[in-house]
Order: sequence, then C-alpha cells, then structure tokens
Amino acid sequence: MNESESAEILIEYCRKLYSKGFMPGVDGNVSIRTDAGSVIITPSGVSKEIVKKNELVTIYPDGRISAGNPSSETPMHLAAYGARGGIGAVIHAHSVNIGAFALAREKIDTGFAPFTHFHIGEMGCVPYLTPGSPELREAVEAQLLKGYDALLLMNHGSLVTGADLRQAYERLDLLESYAGMILKARLLGGAKALSAKELEKATKG
Repeated sequence: MNESESAEILIEYCRKLYSKGFMPGVDGNVSIRTDAGSVIITPSGVSKEIVKKNELVTIYPDGRISAGNPSSETPMHLAAYGARGGIGAVIHAHSVNIGAFALAREKIDTGFAPFTHFHIGEMGCVPYLTPGSPELREAVEAQLLKGYDALLLMNHGSLVTGADLRQAYERLDLLESYAGMILKARLLGGAKALSAKELEKATKG
C-alpha cells in the first residue's frame, strides 16, 4: 500500500477503535507502516472519532516528519517497529477492561481460554513509566524483543501489534472481551486455568 491508501485504512480503524470505546476522549494512538517503510501515526490531542486524513503525521525512514503534531507516544511506536520484523501496525489503547487490570497492576493471564492463548499467546507486562518517556520506549522494545504481540502497560493501558491494522485490532478486541470475562468470572468464584498440556493442544489446533 502507498501512503495515501495506508492513511485511509488508518482513519477507518480510528473510527472503529473509538466506536468500541477503546480510545475515549482524545486518548490512545494508532500507527501503520507503509510499504515504503514510513510510519503514519495519529496526531496528539485529536479524538479518533473525528481525526482527518490531513491531520495524520508521517515519519519517514530518514527521520523526517511531515507537517503536524504527532502523538507524544510516537517514540514507543517507532521502537515497536524497530524491535523485530513482521510488525506492520501498532495500537495503544485505553480500553475499560484491560485498563482495569493495568490500574490494579495485575497481569492478564491468557491461560484461561484456548481462543485467547491461540491467537495471542502470553501477554507481556511493562511497569509504570512516564508516558512518552525514553524509559517507556526502551521497556516496550525489550518486551517486544521477547516475542510478545500484546503488552499491558501498568497504570496506563495496552499496546498491541499486528502484521497489519486488521490483525492488531482483532487482537485488541479479543483481549478486551477476554479481560471482561475474567472480571465477571470472579463473581462466580474465579476463572479456572487450563493445564499446560491443554493449552499446547489448543495452540497446535
């Protein structure tokens, strides 16, 4: 995809993320990598419900930045793309259910349901670090280098990657629903974990 096509897809997913409640207010940020290697990211302080194509910011491979005000979390996104190959999109969300775990500083265990473990594997964790800081960027990169596709950012939210925006969005959507299931299961005595053997079978299936 060229830059214009990538920008149109980014706007489409901004609307989806806002409508699902994953990016309330002006929170959260989304980026996509083009075939040319540049990264297009949402601007700072603009709701994903109304952000326009001409407000998106492009970071070129040589470090140049197009006109506009890129998200303060741009370094975190760039670190994700640089961490390993195969990442074509990054979503940083402030969704309710995942956010509840982040505020409680409680890791989301994906070992309670085969579908979550199959599609996402384990979820990495990053301790609270100031948003937009070099320390957060480095911590995110370190976790992605370990092979995680989704990270819980304590007292902050989540960061989910994908080969493209569709995959990143589907992973986030699944994780948000799953986190809600775990919270509701606690009303019934708590979710019961699957064994390592059961998870291995599910992953191979």
